[in-house]
Amino acid sequence: MAPTKVTIIEKIGESGVLLPELITRGLAAHDRLKYYLTLLQTAYTQAQAPTRPAPTLRLQREASGVIDGVLDRTIAGSVDRGDGTVYIPGSCSVVTTVFEDSRRMLQPLLVAGAARSDLRGRTEIYKRRLDDLFAHAPVCADDLMTGTTIRVLTRLSENGHDTMHQLAIDLHWELNRLQASVTTETIDGARVYGLLDRDRALVRAFMKGVNETVSLKFDHPGLGTTAAHEGDRLTLQNDLGPTQAHVLVIHVVDLSVTLTYADIHRSRMRFLQEMLQPCDVQWTRGERPGGEDYELTVGQFSAETQDQLERLLTFLGSRLVFLIEWNRARKRLTELVGKADALVLLKWAADHNIGHMAFLNAGDVQLVETALERAFAHEMRPGARLDKWLGSDDARSFLMSVLRTTSSGLLSGHSMSLIEDEVEAELLRYLRSNDRQMLADAADHAGIISALDEHVRHTLNNLKSGDVHDEASRTAELALSWTARADQIVRHAGRWLHASDTDHQLRALLAEAENVVSALEEASFLLTLVPEATDKRMVSLLGSLAYIVSGAIRQYTDCLEESRELSSASVRTDVESFLRTVDRLTDLGRQAHAAKRALTEKLMRGSGDFHELFVIASVAHELERAAMALSRCGPIVRDYVLRTRLTR
Repeated sequence: MAPTKVTIIEKIGESGVLLPELITRGLAAHDRLKYYLTLLQTAYTQAQAPTRPAPTLRLQREASGVIDGVLDRTIAGSVDRGDGTVYIPGSCSVVTTVFEDSRRMLQPLLVAGAARSDLRGRTEIYKRRLDDLFAHAPVCADDLMTGTTIRVLTRLSENGHDTMHQLAIDLHWELNRLQASVTTETIDGARVYGLLDRDRALVRAFMKGVNETVSLKFDHPGLGTTAAHEGDRLTLQNDLGPTQAHVLVIHVVDLSVTLTYADIHRSRMRFLQEMLQPCDVQWTRGERPGGEDYELTVGQFSAETQDQLERLLTFLGSRLVFLIEWNRARKRLTELVGKADALVLLKWAADHNIGHMAFLNAGDVQLVETALERAFAHEMRPGARLDKWLGSDDARSFLMSVLRTTSSGLLSGHSMSLIEDEVEAELLRYLRSNDRQMLADAADHAGIISALDEHVRHTLNNLKSGDVHDEASRTAELALSWTARADQIVRHAGRWLHASDTDHQLRALLAEAENVVSALEEASFLLTLVPEATDKRMVSLLGSLAYIVSGAIRQYTDCLEESRELSSASVRTDVESFLRTVDRLTDLGRQAHAAKRALTEKLMRGSGDFHELFVIASVAHELERAAMALSRCGPIVRDYVLRTRLTR
């Protein structure tokens, strides 16, 4: 609308009918003013450090509605002239435009203030501030800008001194409040004015997406949408909640969409970009305007048809709810799992239209801790993070269930008591699988036992051929490294255990398994001390004892594997097979004891020297110790399975 028409209507006292359009113009002026101030600040900073690549701010310029492409060369053309003075091409014209746009922002407030006493006083103060800034603005000549001029324009108020940037912030706040009060029409919940007929379908498409997921924010403020048409473009602005410096503005021109997004959290900016990957949005790298604590990025995408454009706007609208309180949800989740897993959970929740607000409303971390307290009312609470307790994969899966349960529960009006019960039931399902995980760790541990035993037997076989020291030394070295690995497995398995009676049995199992490793490692060391002239018959007796140990290891491994598959639903034949394995393992312990006594008798009745007798007897003792520890493992696993698995 031409200024002459505005003037005419103001003269006849009907300025109110122009207020929606004036507000739109004022908000558009604010977009341009922000760009101009960023341009001046960036140009001044670039001139002070010209070795850095000079940005153009082209996308920011286009997103703000400024059409003068010459400005894209302003930053690169800026030159430091010394004494805090910088030559910025076209800066005098830019400063003039800044004051013009600030007056455009003030104009709707002056119009509205004429009829509203509550606004009139504040508007008069804004006008005096603008007049004072204009009257005391440093003289700009030959496009030379001093540091003082830049500060007066671009800095926030400090030490009682006003600035153009601070005034623009205050005017923008007033315009947003005024806009909410003068809306003339709503479309599917969006406050709109000045739309063209072709804009309405686009607004409806965008609001379709917003309304698809708006319930996921529950009673949290945010997602209010305003839409207006100015020039050749439709502008959509969505309220992302009360968070400072969190703004999304959408411009639509023909089949092209430009998103201007500001955020203080760079990780949330990346999260939005990841959510919009299906739209093939081309993003600028986030830039931090001079003196600000937020980053600004611009995204652009285009559609081939009107239908595709509307689908893109619908999808965009449906993603915005997942930005609300995103950072708080991320922090809460990182108290339970690692940072990377927390981001995976938030992305999963968004992709499945579940969201995180219900989790926050239901108590977030406290909800999970309450479930742990109820599940272990008489036991020791775990001291580690949830993923250290359940394991990373199970912790993620459990928290996915928590996110789903809280969302569906609150949306359905379920009581918090019921939701807590459901979360506890889900937690118990994961905790009851922990014994399987512990037994799986025990099976890995048994694999190391088996490898140790194989090398000990191989060394014994080589003793018969006289190749003693090299093979024995290699076995001893391997035994040390494998023992360290076995200790790591035992520590990991111990994380699954609590202070219950049943878990006390599993701790006993780990202790006996450690005894087996210790015995085999000691045996491997002793084999390096066997004299070369040792009686080969004694070595053969050691080999027979080692063969019994190998059989016990095989039965122990089978015992663990079978136990992991047993439950109250197992068929009788599977249970009987497991019990027979335990019985064979126990019998092998008896056989090892008998073999060791027979070897001791032969040693005592033989004629070997003391060195030989001591080493052979010591190796036999360690092999017997390994077999006896293995034989005790069988009944431990059996009792555990009978008390826990087969009674559920």
